[in-house]
Amino acid sequence: MKKIITFLFAFSLLSIQSLKSEEMSIGIDYLNNTIDTGVTNVSSNLDEKDSGYSLYAGLPMSENLDFEVSYNDFGEASLSGVSGNQFRIGGTTYEFNTTATLSVSATSFGFAAKPKAEISEGVILYGKLGVHNWDSKFAVTSTTATANEDDSGSDVYYGAGIEVNLENLKGRVGYSLYNLDGDDIDSVNVGLSYSF
Repeated sequence: MKKIITFLFAFSLLSIQSLKSEEMSIGIDYLNNTIDTGVTNVSSNLDEKDSGYSLYAGLPMSENLDFEVSYNDFGEASLSGVSGNQFRIGGTTYEFNTTATLSVSATSFGFAAKPKAEISEGVILYGKLGVHNWDSKFAVTSTTATANEDDSGSDVYYGAGIEVNLENLKGRVGYSLYNLDGDDIDSVNVGLSYSF
């Protein structure tokens, strides 16, 4: 997987040399995320939804294909409870024995091919297929102790959306699914980009 990331990064650097500056774009997306924690709530408080953002640069390869590099902050999912509250992971039920909060947050850096097709003047349908290098942080906070654990990896992500061109500005709405070592983050994005 790391060889794929290295190849895509090198390819993007070589491609940049042949682009005209006015064809490149930078943008920001607001992300509405659902983080699949694998937890089923029984009597505790589970929150798997959070907002985040994506900063990205678009590099056109051809009339029907862009290359996109992005940094994504997916926000945080949390599970909290007091002594006696329960939750389930897989088929096993667990119980809090003290007041505590468990949380997981994630960020990633991605490279994606973005095929596109103009369906009407200035209106473009696009897809995305890429690889992202992610980092996640798991934290436990209780009345008596705290603990943290970090994890990282590289996985595939994909998505689709619609883009509207307004001269140098583009607006877009889309959906992406990011895999993090078997766990999924569903992300709906709304954003703007500027071509220069």
